[in-house]
Amino acid sequence: MVDRTYLLRRWFHIAVTFVLAFVLIELLDLKFLIANQLYQLGGIQWSLRHHFITEDILHRGVRFANLLVILLLLVITLIKSFPSFRGDNHRRYILLLLSVLLSFGLINYLKAIFGMDCPWDLRLYGGSRPYIELWEFNDTHFSSGRCFPAGHSSIGFAWSALYFFWIKNRPNLARVALALSLALGVTLGFAQQLRGAHFFLDDLTTAFICWTISVFIFYVGKRDEKTNL
Repeated sequence: MVDRTYLLRRWFHIAVTFVLAFVLIELLDLKFLIANQLYQLGGIQWSLRHHFITEDILHRGVRFANLLVILLLLVITLIKSFPSFRGDNHRRYILLLLSVLLSFGLINYLKAIFGMDCPWDLRLYGGSRPYIELWEFNDTHFSSGRCFPAGHSSIGFAWSALYFFWIKNRPNLARVALALSLALGVTLGFAQQLRGAHFFLDDLTTAFICWTISVFIFYVGKRDEKTNL
């Protein structure tokens, strides 16, 4: 089980670390270091942008599989809403579904609001658009791109909510689920970086947002269950 006070304190420490790292990476343009290397490894092009593995399997295939899992979770949650099927874990299913959907929804909303271009769109990497920093956000740049934060890696990071779903009754499974969701998020994020779709900072931001949503959804949703999740 996870102590709620410890959980918030831990989240605060992670949040401070993330903000400091984000500002440092942006100010020093460190996100270009990895993008430059990947671009050069591809022969001064995004050679894996339309590759069967990176595009068809890791992008389209995984996205479709994620949709099926969400639909399955929705069906299970609806079934458990009926009195004859409702158990002690009904609320946890609702919180899990809410956390996952809110993660996907917020990420996509922020992508539209910030309007940041993908690396493959930039002149630096053979595209046609100039690089506009996040700090230079303005109305003329609104919705010109949809590449920050990263949407695809959220398919992995959003399922970190499974950690809180299982931590009370099946802590070992909860830790495995957390590790797998993070590994999936990193894998999908890196695949997109290889295609030129994102900078690594986009994925780091997505991971923090998804984790934050999971923490507070389960914290608020289970606030009446004494002190532990």
